[in-house]
Amino acid sequence: MLSRKALAIASLSTIVCSAALADEGFKSSKFLTYSAESQSSYIDTAAVAATVVVSLNSATQAKCLGAWVAKHRAGNFAPVVEVMRKYPDDHPMGLIIAVLQKECGEFKYAR
Repeated sequence: MLSRKALAIASLSTIVCSAALADEGFKSSKFLTYSAESQSSYIDTAAVAATVVVSLNSATQAKCLGAWVAKHRAGNFAPVVEVMRKYPDDHPMGLIIAVLQKECGEFKYAR
């Protein structure tokens, strides 16, 4: 039987990673052709999902991520979009996670 933690993570993964957007061939260059509203929604969903998962491991890190989301939401997550422009061949999700980890620390936890 799966734990509640595992089920929560699985549910979030399903929400964040739709089949088309989780495709390995999906690149930031394609993501940047989407409307600013769609970009912001995707980044917001990914960042909030990461915050929920992180909160299961580190309250301090979750607080950092929550503050980062609140700070950058109104600006359509410009720091992430800037990184995507620099790395157009990389997957958007990987770059979102990289920006979040740079800001609030690595998502590595001891078991």
